[in-house]
Amino acid sequence: MKITGQYINTPIYHTEYKSYTPSFGISFKMPALLSDIFEKHTACPVNGVTKIKNLRPGRYGTECQYSTPLEPFEYSCGLKEIKGLYKKGLSTNTDAWADAFLKSSADTPISTSSVHDCSVMYLFNKDTNTHFLYHSYYNMEEDEFIFLIKNFMSEGFSSAEILPGSRTWYMRHFETLPVMLQAIKASNKKAVVNVRHYSSKLPEVVGYKGHLYEIPNDRIALGFSDKGQASFKICDVRAKDIMEEIESHSQSHQKLEMLRKWYAEKGFDKEILNVINGLLDKMQSLIP
Repeated sequence: MKITGQYINTPIYHTEYKSYTPSFGISFKMPALLSDIFEKHTACPVNGVTKIKNLRPGRYGTECQYSTPLEPFEYSCGLKEIKGLYKKGLSTNTDAWADAFLKSSADTPISTSSVHDCSVMYLFNKDTNTHFLYHSYYNMEEDEFIFLIKNFMSEGFSSAEILPGSRTWYMRHFETLPVMLQAIKASNKKAVVNVRHYSSKLPEVVGYKGHLYEIPNDRIALGFSDKGQASFKICDVRAKDIMEEIESHSQSHQKLEMLRKWYAEKGFDKEILNVINGLLDKMQSLIP
């Protein structure tokens, strides 16, 4: 909830999500010694997962058959490159707000944190070199995911990775993860989808060049005082907020153009602006 430009504090889990759809429709290899830190898991099928099986609480996060542990983000590239990535990356909020998304060139890391009873959907298009990360509420419907995929990744996607949050909320992930997977496969049945899980307690989850990684969270404490983390510049955009803004300005072309100009001045990544402008174009097409 946004009040006079300030965000109020929220609990670290979400007990309710009101469905909303707008009116216009619905490398660098890890050394062997470090790799030994991660648990051994059955290799994922070459074509990815097609069904969520054996969902269960793991050591840190929720796991399932064929889910694989997140590797450290620092090992996704060379040491010279990593400093530059920290300067140009983008993060969502650190207050456990779900419905947050980021989209950019896949060469720009995008991250979210405080994924407790929520889940993460990450889509990658190898041809356009774009990627999309969505911090999802736990009880969304399949058509809501499909709407987001269609409109927020309109160029399509070639692969996807999904990640359930904390082990504490595995029963809620049991509701979300199969629905998320169904929506992704319904949007592109040929896409390779893999499932990831935490390698540490409540890490920051990073999407980069088609894969999810983690940055260990150095702000965590005991119990409900756990804090989120943003290693990159915060760009706090929420899907529902944007769609509601467009809906509220849908009375005329003039109001929508004013909104378009307002978003253009926000300094968002061009891929985020492409999403917003696409939604504005669709709404304008319905106005006589």
